[in-house]
Amino acid sequence: MFKPFILLIAGLLLLAPVSHAQGGDFDEIIVTGVRKVDAPAIFIEKRGDFLLLDVRVQNDSRERKERVQDLELTIAGIIEAAKTQPDIELSLVEDGFVRPLTKLAFMDTIRPGNQPDTSYANLKVKTDIPAGDVEAYKLVSKLDKFVDSLDGVGRTTITTYEDVAVSIINPFQYRKEVREKVLEEMTATVERLGPDYSIIPRGLHKRVRWVRSGDLNLKFYMDYSYQIYPDNLSVDVSIEDDFD
Repeated sequence: MFKPFILLIAGLLLLAPVSHAQGGDFDEIIVTGVRKVDAPAIFIEKRGDFLLLDVRVQNDSRERKERVQDLELTIAGIIEAAKTQPDIELSLVEDGFVRPLTKLAFMDTIRPGNQPDTSYANLKVKTDIPAGDVEAYKLVSKLDKFVDSLDGVGRTTITTYEDVAVSIINPFQYRKEVREKVLEEMTATVERLGPDYSIIPRGLHKRVRWVRSGDLNLKFYMDYSYQIYPDNLSVDVSIEDDFD
């Protein structure tokens, strides 16, 4: 099991302050498509809170004034349509954070398109991911069906992308659970080796990280490590971590 001075090191790490520089504790954070991450072996998996479909609203009228006016009328219609669908929400994504969509915020994001005389803006159509058995394609179909029901004003088109994203509210809440699972692994390892071994944990003060691990799920982990050594071996047990 842990030796007393190792317990002290772990205790200091657990008490180290953690800065949530990415945002407040209750921010909704978007996680895009599945990507390869060399995450540690210990992690927890949780279901996301929302499924989001990317939607582009674009207009190619010759005059910019007309393009902007038609885009404004179109987004007003989209907002009204969403009000009739209690399981549909409209959002914008800013620096990875999901924010409620408003007409003003949408208009502020209008950009020139790739083709001449085009303007566009993107939004997210989202629905909550229910508990229990659920098939992702059915949720995507619901979002697609809503988008297909929308009409663009004038030369405005409303299109979707195949990729969908998952968002989660307050992902930092899972840090303690991840940390406890890591400590359980360390404890079990030392107990299995016997009383003649000790362990030095590192990285337990770090932030929790997350990555998409499936259609609806997220994997949460920490960049931890630990060193195991026999008691008859002299080892430098200095703490290398920076308490940020």
